[in-house]
Amino acid sequence: MGTSLKEQLRSGKAVSVCDPDFPTPKLVEFIGTIGFDAVFIDCEHSSTDFRLVEELARAARASGMDSVLRPYSNEEGLLNRYLSCGAGGLQVPHVHDAAEANRILDGLRCWGDGNFEEKLFLVMIESAEALKNLPALLKIRGIDAFYIGTNDLAESMGHRGNPQHPAVEAAVTDTIKRIVDAGGAVGMNVQNDLDAAPDLLRLGVRWITVHARNFVKRGAVAFLQSVGQTSPRRA
Repeated sequence: MGTSLKEQLRSGKAVSVCDPDFPTPKLVEFIGTIGFDAVFIDCEHSSTDFRLVEELARAARASGMDSVLRPYSNEEGLLNRYLSCGAGGLQVPHVHDAAEANRILDGLRCWGDGNFEEKLFLVMIESAEALKNLPALLKIRGIDAFYIGTNDLAESMGHRGNPQHPAVEAAVTDTIKRIVDAGGAVGMNVQNDLDAAPDLLRLGVRWITVHARNFVKRGAVAFLQSVGQTSPRRA
């Protein structure tokens, strides 16, 4: 299924991705009925194990979606194992330079269960070092999109917990432009702002991720307000 999303990105069309936050196969299937292109499987900041990865990827395929997985490590054997679990592609974190990206790609080309070229491969740009090495990264063939991780980028720039800092926002805007000008595809997460997607599209972002919890919270807050409860118990 990754091949169709590759073509979607190459043609300049937007790709919609949902992070289920509380991943279960049934929730993934429901997300598929809504119309998302892909589901995000997070194995870096969650307890999702290999068995659940298989079930989530299968649920995505069954509901007509692709799946992209973020691993907790860039070790090639681990990445290949996730692909063998059925993940439609990888969104690899902590790639800081071209040598690292090429090492990962060389390892993935040895994947013994199929044709890696059919899988999605996204590199996460989330450090000041990656920004410095972006020109070399942009020359690498085989990267389908560059995904900007604003929170980690802010921390690496000395603004931990503040991705809205003017210096971080300026760096993000400049990075998007550099990637788009080079003919690459850019991915980002709207984070807590469900209304940010049109602005990201105008900047040239084409791979847009959203958290399912944001939809739940928005609908729940509206409902609670309708019954006279206006203050959430937790932030």
